[in-house]
Amino acid sequence: MDLQGLMLTLRARWLVIAALAFIAATTAGVTTKLLPKHYVATAQVVVNSQYVNPVTGAQMQGMLIPAYLNTQTMILTNRTTALQVVDALHLADDPSWKAQYAAVAAKLTPGAGSLREWIAQSLLSKFKVGATDRDNIISMSYTAGQPEQAARVANAFLDAYLQTNLALRTQPAERTAQWYAAQLKAQQAEAERAQARLVAYQKQHGVLLTEQDPQAAAPLQALAAQQAAAAALNYADTSRAQIAANSSAEIMRDPVVQSLKTSLALAQARLSQLAQTEGPNNPQYIAARAEASSLQSKLEQQIATMQSTVQSTAQVSRQSMADMQAAVRAQQQRLISDNTLKAEGQFLVQQAANAQKLYDATLRSYQQSQMLSKSDQTDITVLSRAVPPLAPSGPRALISVALGAALGLILGISLALLLEQLQRRVRSMQEVIDLTGAPLLGAVQIRPLLLR
Repeated sequence: MDLQGLMLTLRARWLVIAALAFIAATTAGVTTKLLPKHYVATAQVVVNSQYVNPVTGAQMQGMLIPAYLNTQTMILTNRTTALQVVDALHLADDPSWKAQYAAVAAKLTPGAGSLREWIAQSLLSKFKVGATDRDNIISMSYTAGQPEQAARVANAFLDAYLQTNLALRTQPAERTAQWYAAQLKAQQAEAERAQARLVAYQKQHGVLLTEQDPQAAAPLQALAAQQAAAAALNYADTSRAQIAANSSAEIMRDPVVQSLKTSLALAQARLSQLAQTEGPNNPQYIAARAEASSLQSKLEQQIATMQSTVQSTAQVSRQSMADMQAAVRAQQQRLISDNTLKAEGQFLVQQAANAQKLYDATLRSYQQSQMLSKSDQTDITVLSRAVPPLAPSGPRALISVALGAALGLILGISLALLLEQLQRRVRSMQEVIDLTGAPLLGAVQIRPLLLR
């Protein structure tokens, strides 16, 4: 049958097609009216792509957003999340759910699951999640026969999701903190043992071991400076003593010696004058001679004292220089000994320092894990909670009628073609030519009589 024959067949049997389309549309409309209404409640959350962890300071990478949204969708539709909803709403204790489960329990596979599992699967069958990486928004919708129930279950899924998302962050951190706590005990014990070995070594050898001691050579440097000063002083005093032994010029510059020399010269001049004017038995002459002798004796005594003082000073400076040299040598030996002991004990110092550094690093990681395990912040923000819908989302009568009419139209066309095959009719000249194979000589057009 060609296209023209098909169109002629459909026009000839349009009543059958129209009747079936009408019947199907009417049936769909009536059925839609009889079906129970259902309501859809929707909650939405936003994934913060700029979220920075307040403890670690890590920021989510933008390229991971699509995979992250997909992961969150899987969490929302996970069996564990649905079981949390069942427990939060106490659905396992609801008589209506128990009655539904009892009605289908006989048809379930043995060992398929408990009432909680069946309710969770039933909830998931009516729960839909939508997410796109264009806006970072996750929508979760639940369909129920009552608007309040739809909103209640949708919000329960939202709360369970937030708790699960938070648990996925805090539980690994809590386990990590527990592991670090166990490590801290062992590392603290090792640090204490290393420190005890170091202290025992220091007490045994009487040294103070540190990682670096830039002031260790300071006493030796101070003694060396004092030795240099003592050597310079000894050189000066020795030179003065040699000059004093070989020449009296140094002694003659002494103020006391000069004063005695001046007084002696005056006394000798007076004695010489009295010797010319008076006799040797004159009392004035005798007194002047005694005074001159006394001054001469004092001068000689002062010169001897000065010479002795210079020699004593030189001797003291030599002894001081010798003592400083001995102190420097002793300090050098002490520094060498200390460095030797420190070199031998440096391994203990390094062990104690490494154990302490490892303990400090572990302690910081433990404290960070502890803070993460107690954090109540995530990168998920509730955009809107579900509210009871004002109007049902289905069933929709117009859509049902349109679908019924389309189905009826298809059935009508199929029935018309079937009837055409069962009751074959010639509906065009081309069909006559095709059936008979004879050439067309002419055509007679039948017109209805016009009434005058």
